[in-house]
Amino acid sequence: MSDVLIAVPARYGSSRLPGKILKKLAGKPVIQHVYEQCLKAGVGDVLIATESPLVVEACARFGAKAILTSETCQSGTDRIYEAAQGRTEKYIINVQGDEPFISPSTITKMADILKSDPACDIATAVIATLDDQIIDNPNCVKAVLTPEMKALYFSRSRIPYKRQPDEAAQKAPYWKHCGIYGYKREALEKFVHLPVSPLEKLEKLEQLRALEAGMTIKCAQIELSGPAIDTEADLAAAEKYLQTK
Repeated sequence: MSDVLIAVPARYGSSRLPGKILKKLAGKPVIQHVYEQCLKAGVGDVLIATESPLVVEACARFGAKAILTSETCQSGTDRIYEAAQGRTEKYIINVQGDEPFISPSTITKMADILKSDPACDIATAVIATLDDQIIDNPNCVKAVLTPEMKALYFSRSRIPYKRQPDEAAQKAPYWKHCGIYGYKREALEKFVHLPVSPLEKLEKLEQLRALEAGMTIKCAQIELSGPAIDTEADLAAAEKYLQTK
C-alpha cells in the first residue's frame, strides 16, 4: 500500500461559478479530468472530498471514490484534513478540484519533496516568470525563495523589489505560486489547528499561517499548464486549450 494519499477538495457550492466541478469540459465533468490526471501520477490512492451528494454520485459514475465532508469546512485544506481522518498515509497531497490540466509530474514532485527532505513540512509548486501582467496581478501570488527553493514569503504584491535594475536583476525571475500542496500528516494536523495569523489576514493567503508558525515550505519548479476553472470564460478557454494539445 502506498504511503501517499491524493486528496481532491471538490466544493460544489463555489461562489463564483456554482457547480463548476460538474461543468462539462470535452464531454466530461471538470472533476473527472482532475481525477484522471491524479491517477496518472501513480503515487497513491485518489480521494475526492466534497460537501455535495451530487458530486459523490457523479464521481461514482466514472469510478472515483468520493467522501462527504462537512458543509462548514472553511477551506480546501480543512476539507482534505477531514477526509483523511481514519486513513493511514504519511503524506497527503492536496490537488484542487478545478485544475483539470494538473500535470501528473507536478503531483509526483510533491511526493518526492516530502519523502526526501526531513526538514520539509509542506511542499508546493512555483512557475518562473518575467511577465508583468502576472507579476502585477494581485490574484497571481508571488513567492520569495531561497536558492534551495525554501519559501521565505508569499505575497500578492510584486516581490522581491528589484532596487538596481541591472542586467542580472532584469533576468532574475519572479516565482508565481501554484495552488497545489503536499503535507506530511503531522504538518497538516498542526496547520489546521493553528489560528488564522496576522499576515494571513492581511494578504488573504493561508500559507502565510504556516510560515508565521515556523513551518518549512519547500517549492518545486514546474511548467505552466492549462487554465483552472473559476468562470464560464475559463471553461471556454479550457476547451480551446484542449484543441491545442
